[in-house]
Amino acid sequence: MTSPQPDRPLVAPIIAGTAVVLTGEWLEAALQAVLIAARGRTLNGLPNSATHLELAKAFTTAMSAARQCDVAEPEPLQHYPQQQPTVTIRDAAQQLNLSHRQTQRLAPKLAGKLIAGRWLLDQDAVNEHKKGQKWTETA
Repeated sequence: MTSPQPDRPLVAPIIAGTAVVLTGEWLEAALQAVLIAARGRTLNGLPNSATHLELAKAFTTAMSAARQCDVAEPEPLQHYPQQQPTVTIRDAAQQLNLSHRQTQRLAPKLAGKLIAGRWLLDQDAVNEHKKGQKWTETA
C-alpha cells in the first residue's frame, strides 16, 4: 500500500445513504482488507468466500480504471495443505504418560479438533509437548 503523497490530500470516504464511495488510498486499503480476510479463511481451513473474491475483483477493476493501481490483478489465493489430526486422546495419553482427563484438558493446546464428538490431536504437537516435558524434568 502506498503512503499518501504530500501534494495530494487524503480524501475521506463519502457516505451516501447505505453506499460508501472509496477513492485513492481508501480503495487500496479496502482491497488489502478483503485479501487479508480471504487469506485468513483459507489458512483456517474455511472455503473461499465468493463474495470476498468478487469484492476484490471489483476493487481491482476500479483502481485500474482510475490508474492508481500498481498491481493489475490480485494474486490468486494459495492453498496450503492441511493435515488432519489423527491421534486419539487415549494414544496421546499413553505417549505423554498422562491420564485420559489431563490429556483431554490439553487437547485444544495440542492442535486438537473435536470431530464427531471425539478429540483428535496433531502428532507433531504431541511430540513437541513430550519434548517440553523432558526439558522441564531435567531442569
